[in-house]
Amino acid sequence: MKSKNIIKIINWVTFIIILLVGIFTAGFSLYDLSTQVALGEEGQSRAGFRWGIFHIIILVIIVMSAAFLGFAWKILFPFNVPIAIIIAGLCYQLFFLTFTIGWVGLNGTFGFVIAFLIGIILIISYTVLKFLESRKRSETN
Repeated sequence: MKSKNIIKIINWVTFIIILLVGIFTAGFSLYDLSTQVALGEEGQSRAGFRWGIFHIIILVIIVMSAAFLGFAWKILFPFNVPIAIIIAGLCYQLFFLTFTIGWVGLNGTFGFVIAFLIGIILIISYTVLKFLESRKRSETN
């Protein structure tokens, strides 16, 4: 039981930190884009709204994976929050693709890659931990 509580704490602290960093960087990027006056190549990145088929595809993936996660939340423990981190990274990517134009959209891709890597690292860590715990239990029997 102690291990389960430690995993919950690790999951939620990681999720909250990533969420706060994502909100801060997205807000700062939009604020910076809306306050700067740039000409020429510097004006290539700007705040603006875009919506197309690619955005719809990403949104459908987010909704489907979030619905799956919602239905299987307790079953997927301890992998539920790492999957939520990956979905949040995809939301971050969609945010930048939708509300920015130009090279600044790479911030969304960079944020998604970081969230994806953190989620995968947590999943691999918990898989190894479960394997070691099951091996330890089988050795004691």
